[in-house]
Amino acid sequence: MRLGKKKYTQRMVPAILLVSFLSFGTVSSFAKDKSKGKTVLFEDGWQELKPVEGENQTGNFTAISLKGEPQQSANKKWTSSWGNWTVNGIHGESKRGVIMVPNKLENDDWLISEEINLDACKKPVLNIEAYSKYGTDTGNDLKILISTNYNGNVESANWDELYLGNIHKENKAVLQRINLKKYLGRKVVVAFRSIHKGKSLKNLTRTTFISKVTVSAVKK
Repeated sequence: MRLGKKKYTQRMVPAILLVSFLSFGTVSSFAKDKSKGKTVLFEDGWQELKPVEGENQTGNFTAISLKGEPQQSANKKWTSSWGNWTVNGIHGESKRGVIMVPNKLENDDWLISEEINLDACKKPVLNIEAYSKYGTDTGNDLKILISTNYNGNVESANWDELYLGNIHKENKAVLQRINLKKYLGRKVVVAFRSIHKGKSLKNLTRTTFISKVTVSAVKK
């Protein structure tokens, strides 16, 4: 791994394209977010999916484990929230989303968005609704990363770490807004990286719940 100041280099997988547009390539259409007076450039796609038994659906994100492809019962892994686990929204309502379920094992799991085009817009913002429970701050880490040079291989991509405020010890999602002005005019992918490691496996019990992810901006 190549590490610089807030830079990360890893092995990556292709991103899943936006379900509602059903086409390959960069998202070229815009949906209105009237409540904020902005345009939605990207949305997670989780609410549009239907639960399928035995299938881990992550909408417009791709899940990958850098320690192989573990089964949910044998290791942590980003997966849909259907089944025994539910995700609470910012108002406490039960909704679809994704989770990282604890199993007291080391892991390095990524949840990677499709490509997001920040051209022809201004004031882009990454909106995240998420929370976490259990475990200690030692050995349990969640990072929000962004890349402008993804080319199909994580090892050749550079990653900037974005600031994520405190979302721990909550019973419902906490809204986080991250300014993406630095990346205007670029095509980016956003990743959630869950890392659990340490000598004491009993501390590796952090469960992360993500109920909504969007990127919105003012269209020029």
